[in-house]
Amino acid sequence: MSIGREKILKQLARVMNQVAESEETVARNRKAVAELERDGQDVSLAMKILRCLEHVRSINLAEQQRLEKILGEKIDEPEKIEG
Repeated sequence: MSIGREKILKQLARVMNQVAESEETVARNRKAVAELERDGQDVSLAMKILRCLEHVRSINLAEQQRLEKILGEKIDEPEKIEG
């Protein structure tokens, strides 16, 4: 394996961890927003935060896809990869 490919694989592992973490964070925050709404609370700030978290998740997903394209392979592992 070339050094360049090895470096990309390590970066991909880090990005995949970030994707998994951002997905968990978005899910937790969606639940929190739903609870606030159910309790009749103002959710405007919570929704802004949720939109920012969703944006970060989309950036992470785009980076994962970019690295996978560079490697010419698709990695579909839901669990975190140590990198």
